[in-house]
Order: sequence, then C-alpha cells, then structure tokens
Amino acid sequence: MDPVSSSAQGRRGYRRRARFAVAGPGMAPREREMTVGALYADWMRLLTTQGLRGRPIAASTAANYRKNWHRHIAPRWSSTPVDQVHWRDVGEWIAGLQAGSRGQSGNNTRRRVALMFIRLMRHSVYLELLPENPATDATGRAGYVPRAPVEKRRIYLSMPELQALAGQCAPWTDLIMLAGTTGLRWGEITALQARDFRSTPEGWLLDVLRSWTEGDTGAPSPNTKNGGTRTVPVPDKVAAMVLGVRPPEGLLFRSPGRSGVPGGRLHHSNFAARVLRPGAAGAGLDPAPTFHDLRHTAVSLILHSTKDVKLAQRIAGHSSAQLTLDTYAELFEQTLFTASRALNGLIE
Repeated sequence: MDPVSSSAQGRRGYRRRARFAVAGPGMAPREREMTVGALYADWMRLLTTQGLRGRPIAASTAANYRKNWHRHIAPRWSSTPVDQVHWRDVGEWIAGLQAGSRGQSGNNTRRRVALMFIRLMRHSVYLELLPENPATDATGRAGYVPRAPVEKRRIYLSMPELQALAGQCAPWTDLIMLAGTTGLRWGEITALQARDFRSTPEGWLLDVLRSWTEGDTGAPSPNTKNGGTRTVPVPDKVAAMVLGVRPPEGLLFRSPGRSGVPGGRLHHSNFAARVLRPGAAGAGLDPAPTFHDLRHTAVSLILHSTKDVKLAQRIAGHSSAQLTLDTYAELFEQTLFTASRALNGLIE
C-alpha cells in the first residue's frame, strides 16, 4: 500500500475533529439532509473550539465570519439543504449581492463572502456529506469570485512626521504616539488600562492582554488577534505622556462623555473621520495614513533604529520572525546595501 500523504493525513485529522464537533463522541455524523444553516453552526463550533490546525481561529476572524453569515449568507442559504447548493446558483447570488438599502455590494465584500461560503461548503466534503464542494465547478474553480484588490501601499512615517500628526490630533496626541511607537492594533490600544503599564529599572513595558473585536458590546476579549498576549517596550516619554493625562482606572482611551458621565469604547470609524484624517491634513501628510499605518510605522522605526528582527516580531505580535520578514520585505530592500557599505568602510 502506498504511504499516506501528509495532506491526506491532514484531511483525515480534520474529519476526525469535525465529526466530533458535529455529532459528539460515539454518534454518527448527520446525513446529507443537513441544511447550510446547520452546517454553518457546526463549522463555526469547530473553528472556535478546536480549529483546523489545532488552534481556534482569532476572535476577530470569528466576528467577521458571523457578520458575513448574518448579513449576507443566511438570508439566501440558511434553510437550503447542502445537497441542493450548486455553484451556478452561488455565482448568480454573489454577482447580485446587495448591501441592504445601499445597493450592490462592492468587490471586496463580495470576494470575502464568496471565499467564506466556499470554505463553509468545503466542510460538507470533509464530513463526507457530499463528494465534492458544490460551491466550485468540476475543476474545483470558482470563477465568480471577484479578483483580489490591489493592496494599498503602506505608509511609513518618520519620527518628525509622527510627532507632527500627533500634535494635530489633540487631545489624542498620546494615543497617536503610543500607536506609532508600539505597533498596537486598534482593538488592542482601545482596550488598554493604566495597570497594563509596568515600570522597570530599564524602562517601561506594556502588557497587551486584551482586544476589542468588531461587534463586541461587553468586555473586550481576553486575548489579542493571534489568541495570545505579548509585552512590548514603550518609550519613557510616551509612557509619561499617556499616564500623565489618562484615568488610573478603567479604559485609558474613551469616547468623550456627556454631563460628567465618562464615555465608553472608542470606535475606529468615528476616530478616523473626526480625528485622524483631519489631523493628517493639518500635518500636511498626503496621502493620509490610516490607523494601521501607525502600526507599520512602529515596526519601521524599530527596524531602522535597532535592526532587530526579533524585536520587530515582538512589537508586531507576529507568530514568527519569518512572518515579519515576509510582511515587511520592502523595508529590508531599502537597507539591501547597508552591510556592504559598512564593510566597505572597514577596507583601507
């Protein structure tokens, strides 16, 4: 007998985990009359408890899946039996996907929904409910998926540019400086509390312990995007800037309150429209950086000042240094000849 390939082993392992998630131990998997709605519930249970590779998906990914399901997929497919899904019907549905009262959804939304639906229906194959994915044609392709958008060019601010932007974003100067020097994501920085800062003999550290995800209405999730926590260094001047003006208890950064009542969670769309974009215009930054560009800025400043990839990985919260190298390859291209110039200076 031919040895089993690693991909086949992976599929078998997936089936074992999926069957357990669907039926529970000692029970047979459900038959093909399962509806897409029931399939979705089982798929999400697997993703959020065991995951496909032994680790649950990030809370932000789960939140996006739920949003796409309730807003776009469930109205059309929830009650449809899985064996009545056909890729031509899926293609027509994606092409005419509507965004509520605002008309047709954009390419990015239709692409995200289409790819999620394909992954969802692949679950029926791994459960052996269907012989092949009904959301793809006989060749395994899905020509109805819109093309991937051209990736927006990242913006890396210099320290003077970061300070100019922060100055124009008052009274959120400290938030901008903290984001641009620590690389925290929006959900992480808006979930911070004063107790997350730690003073050490060498300087300030910041424990990144929790994060908001889209749709959160209660407390933030007790982990970050990658399901873990991390500790990052904070410049002393930035730590003093934050702790000198922010409340000692509760959320550090809150929306403006009314009539003496403290505000609640900051929302990204409001902050970008009312603070960040006007601040960028005031600082003469064109194109205007997004909040995520402040994360790129932090990694860039760390790499240029220390040349330490492992520290940049820690700042970014990446699972490996290789991911950091791949994500920020363009920064390393800018310093391609740094080593040769340094050696050249040693030659007499």
